[in-house]
Amino acid sequence: MAENLNNDKMQSIKLDLSKYICGSENSELGADIKFSMKPFVDFLTAKSNEDTSARKNIYTYVLQEFAAFPELENNIEEENTARYAKLFDLIHTLVSPLLQREGQQLWAISKPVCPCFYYGSDAFYSVLLDKKKHHINQNLSLPSTGEMERSMLGNFYNLILQEFYQFSLNLEQHIVHSVLDLETNLLKYYRLDVDSRFLKIRAQQALPELSLDVVKKFLDGEEDYLKILKDVLPPEMFTIEGMSIVTLTDATAEYALESVKSTIISHNQCKSGWDFPAIHMALKALVCNNQLEFSLLPFLKLNQKSLLFDHDGFHSVLIELAKESGMLAAEYDNLIEKFLQQPKRIIYPEINEEVCAEIPMLRLLLDNGIKSFALYPLYYNGKIVGCLEMYSRSFGAFNPQTISSIEFAFPLLAQLYQNIIMDFNNEISAIITDQFTAIQPSVQWRFIEAAYNYLKSGSLEKKLQIEPVNFKDVHPFYGAVDIRNSSIQRNLMIRKDLFDHFRLLESTLAQLQPVLCGSLTEVLGKKLSVWDEQHFSELSDMEVMKTDDYLRRQLPVHLEVLKEQHPETKTVIDRYLADSKSGGKVFINRDRYELSMQMINHAVSRQLDEFNQTIQDLYPCYFEKFRTDGVEFDIYLGQSIAPGTPFPDFMVSVFRYQQLRVIAEIAHITANLHSHLPLPLETTQLIFVYGKQLDISFRLDEQRFDVEGSYNIRYQMVKKRIDKANIKGTTERLTQPGKIAIVYFNQSEAHEYLKHIRRLQTEELLSGEIEYLEVEELQGVEGLKALRVSISQNPL
Repeated sequence: MAENLNNDKMQSIKLDLSKYICGSENSELGADIKFSMKPFVDFLTAKSNEDTSARKNIYTYVLQEFAAFPELENNIEEENTARYAKLFDLIHTLVSPLLQREGQQLWAISKPVCPCFYYGSDAFYSVLLDKKKHHINQNLSLPSTGEMERSMLGNFYNLILQEFYQFSLNLEQHIVHSVLDLETNLLKYYRLDVDSRFLKIRAQQALPELSLDVVKKFLDGEEDYLKILKDVLPPEMFTIEGMSIVTLTDATAEYALESVKSTIISHNQCKSGWDFPAIHMALKALVCNNQLEFSLLPFLKLNQKSLLFDHDGFHSVLIELAKESGMLAAEYDNLIEKFLQQPKRIIYPEINEEVCAEIPMLRLLLDNGIKSFALYPLYYNGKIVGCLEMYSRSFGAFNPQTISSIEFAFPLLAQLYQNIIMDFNNEISAIITDQFTAIQPSVQWRFIEAAYNYLKSGSLEKKLQIEPVNFKDVHPFYGAVDIRNSSIQRNLMIRKDLFDHFRLLESTLAQLQPVLCGSLTEVLGKKLSVWDEQHFSELSDMEVMKTDDYLRRQLPVHLEVLKEQHPETKTVIDRYLADSKSGGKVFINRDRYELSMQMINHAVSRQLDEFNQTIQDLYPCYFEKFRTDGVEFDIYLGQSIAPGTPFPDFMVSVFRYQQLRVIAEIAHITANLHSHLPLPLETTQLIFVYGKQLDISFRLDEQRFDVEGSYNIRYQMVKKRIDKANIKGTTERLTQPGKIAIVYFNQSEAHEYLKHIRRLQTEELLSGEIEYLEVEELQGVEGLKALRVSISQNPL
């Protein structure tokens, strides 16, 4: 396989990898490729003529040595290469750093394009050959036949394009996949660098024009660009003479770091689990030591408390041994918190009795055979994101090279930890969003806790139901701002628009009739009597809806068919369709109503958002507003919502005052808005006071909180019915424009609200008139009373 002629650190050994892999020397190339030293001599002669420094003497000496072999003007036959070992040694001396030790160089001379080597350093051949230098190293991972042929062809065309067209394919350097290092039992990786300065490339015939844009299309296209180049520039057109200088560079550290980076990228793209074994082996390769073990420890945060990432391969050897020894979780959690407060590197190259006496926890390591241990904090953008444990069960595994080498991985490991932290936070948020809804900050802590328990217990994989989220003994607050007679107003606007629609339709039909032959009723499939507006006022609400549906959805289909059959009707029909579509002339009244309602609700919502911020600053609570024809809102307040914040007894009264105040402010705002509305609408204001505490829980089906317990359901019943209630014994609606109705059960609640009313009267938000009313009996509810107070006439 290899022909050997030893010469101290340099050796003349013919090693043809292309023949070994592909079965033939030039494989598919087809070009005339010859080994020659003449291009090197020509290169050196030109250098000697240009140079005026002391190097000129060296060049002259080398050229004299080459002159002793006049046959070098011609190509060198492979069987004769060994006789020129002295000249090869001179070439090595010229192109290599003078002070570099030969044993450190992985250097060789090869045939152009092909990996056929004739002379090289002992270190170079030690990578490729076995110890006796007779056969290929069986621990060497080489490219396949197809990969080798494609690599040679790519390198060939790279040279051709550079020589004749002044651009290249920018191919990556070929990587010898791996070599198993028998000392460490780890894979080592090498990069193959080729110096192609000493080549003479000729074309046997005229070459076609070829621009960079054309070649770029080859590279970007789906077809095999090398096959296209073979058709455009057949290899047989070219001859290459000369030699290449090849250098193998140990790229193990680079490859190890790239492996960690690839793991991060792969996870980001496919969102699969983290490939810890690949990271672990990459770190071992980086430090060139198979006796070292690693533990990755990202630090997660849950409700401002630190957690260790619980995942296969991501475990602290120290914490695991502490658990096995019976140490309580609170103890090692405390150690983690102390470390986070003052993170620093901890390195013990040798753990012995003296070290254990100083730091007792290291006894856990020593008793389990761990002789060396290091702990490195890792930072991402200046913030600690975790740490790396490095340990060994053998003495002497730690050395300066090991400690310095592992530091190259820190930036990538920090990025890895940051990604894990982001994935964890996103997963928690995804569970909250999926199982609950957009969560308010005041109660988010409880949903985070439930999501973490759901994740930790394995319920997510099993698709089990998540634990209930509830809060006990909370004080409820309810308020509503409704648009007065909203249903009546909406129906009235629909009827007005429908009447206008009839008039538009009547005008359109009158224009179509002269154009068409036959009856319009036959074309449209509907009797004209249905559109007779004299019967319009007699239509019920249901008939109005059906008629509106016909005009909006069914009639346009008939008209489009009519337009196709009678192109002359296009102008009239298009005008009708434009005026009758949403936003057109026949929607003017409904649009005015909708815009007025939106303006009111927007003003109310904005005021309630400011109110929510105010009460959250007083004490964390759950606040929810929701749209009907107006805006309603619920507040739940209690110790269970903020367990870490003391709940004072007076807080309920403070909230009641703030609720009354915001309702009064809203009443003023909507009253002032009245004259600016496209359609003048009025609002009514309502507060329901419920003195008992409730339990609330989050309903997964409705994605909102609701009261718990059959007795507490009464609270919800009253809320749904009081807005349409009358004053007892009358037909007068309790809620009226310009007034606030405060509904209650107990007289003590009325006394408290009277104090708040008087306070707001002094601030001129409310007028002096107060009504004491009884509410008519509602279905299942009796004994309701109400205070009704007018807002002042003074604008805010």
